[in-house]
Amino acid sequence: MQDNIPNEITAEKHLKLTNEPSSKRRLISVIVGATLLTGLGLYGIHSAVKPNRSENSQARSGRRQGTPVVTVATATQKTVPVQLQQIGNVQAESTVSVTPQVSSTITGVYFKKGQEVKKGQLLFTLDDRTQQAAIQQAKGTLARDLALVQQYRATLAKDLTAIKQAQATLAKDQAQAKFAQAQATRYNNLLASGAVSRDTAQQYSTNQATSAATIQADQQAIANAQAAIKVDQAQIENAQGVVKSDEGALQNAQVQLSYTKIYSPINGRAGNTLVTLGNVVQANSTTPLLSISQIHPVQVSFSVPEANLPTIQKYMQNNKLTVLASFPNSNTPPEKGVLFSVNNAVDTTTGTIQLIAEFQNPQGRLWPGQYVNTTLQLTTEPNATVIPSQAVQNGPNGQFVFVLNPDMTVQNVPVTVSSTINGLAVIKSGVKPGQKVVTDGQANLISGNKVQLKGAAPQAAGGEGGQTQRRGRRHRGGDNS
Repeated sequence: MQDNIPNEITAEKHLKLTNEPSSKRRLISVIVGATLLTGLGLYGIHSAVKPNRSENSQARSGRRQGTPVVTVATATQKTVPVQLQQIGNVQAESTVSVTPQVSSTITGVYFKKGQEVKKGQLLFTLDDRTQQAAIQQAKGTLARDLALVQQYRATLAKDLTAIKQAQATLAKDQAQAKFAQAQATRYNNLLASGAVSRDTAQQYSTNQATSAATIQADQQAIANAQAAIKVDQAQIENAQGVVKSDEGALQNAQVQLSYTKIYSPINGRAGNTLVTLGNVVQANSTTPLLSISQIHPVQVSFSVPEANLPTIQKYMQNNKLTVLASFPNSNTPPEKGVLFSVNNAVDTTTGTIQLIAEFQNPQGRLWPGQYVNTTLQLTTEPNATVIPSQAVQNGPNGQFVFVLNPDMTVQNVPVTVSSTINGLAVIKSGVKPGQKVVTDGQANLISGNKVQLKGAAPQAAGGEGGQTQRRGRRHRGGDNS
């Protein structure tokens, strides 16, 4: 209002200064006219008429200034969402740098820059001749060592058969040795009684000794066969270890071959790439072939003052909070997402806490790196007083509106705006439902101005100027009398 007061004073001073000279001129004109009438009657009449022309000019000037024309709207009540609005930054759900894992030459490129790619889609092929040769070599080595395993297993089988034969021979020889021992004992007893000769008894004793020697030989053969079996088993285990190593080498060669075909690891949008067909690329280079950003879904990061954290936590307990993302200077509908996470610490340098919302982004309108207007919807407020946001003005003492009174005058009323939603200002205090507020034409208004509504019939001009003219005519009539 302080901005408007000097204008009001200036207008009053202007009116006062305009009226004072007019009155003085009328008085002087009357005196001069009366004096000159004694000598120059016609000149006196002419002097008396001239001030009235000045008054008519002032009346016409007043009509040109006119009553301010304004547009008004009625404050209403409606249910509005309770929201927090901030600037947010779009971030990819994930970003992957595609880097070659083998050194080779690019033989094929199967995507376009900026194209959306699917997980598992072929992107590049590399020259694979070296890897194919390594696979063939690994297969040959594996086949050779598998043959050795089979050879050692055959030897083991032969030695197992030999030990079985030795064990059977031992069993037979043990039976014969037992019989020979029994015969030797019998004939030694007969020799003692004189029933047989010494030579006969000695022969059976010799047979017993021979059988015992045979048993020892059989046992040694079995021991040798068992040792051979252990050797065979060791050779088989060693050969199997070599085979496993060969299989690992073959698998590694196959993996190296798989690296010559580069597939997309995620769904996303391919970035720019500087490599083309025929370029030589190095394994694990610090410069990736391209980067892929996942944008379905996509995330939007924004920060709110830490004072809002308890309110956010309150409404997060039982509901997924909706977040809207809209584009500056755009009339397209906002994208809808949900609050995904709240950071675990407040940024002490800014006094804010970071929030992240997730958007499915089905049409791909949200682009990583883009800035958007974010609206976090907490709850709804029923019966809130709303007015068009253009009705709210900013002054040195804060926000205010011009309220239209029944007598068609306006009053400067301070207001407190809790939020602005879709062109409507939610009024916390200052305006009541049903009151009319000026939405257009506030520039030249001061509190107390009488106004005219846009589109209404104009008021009759004349007012003070017409009264002045009538006074002037009466004055002239008095002079003439």
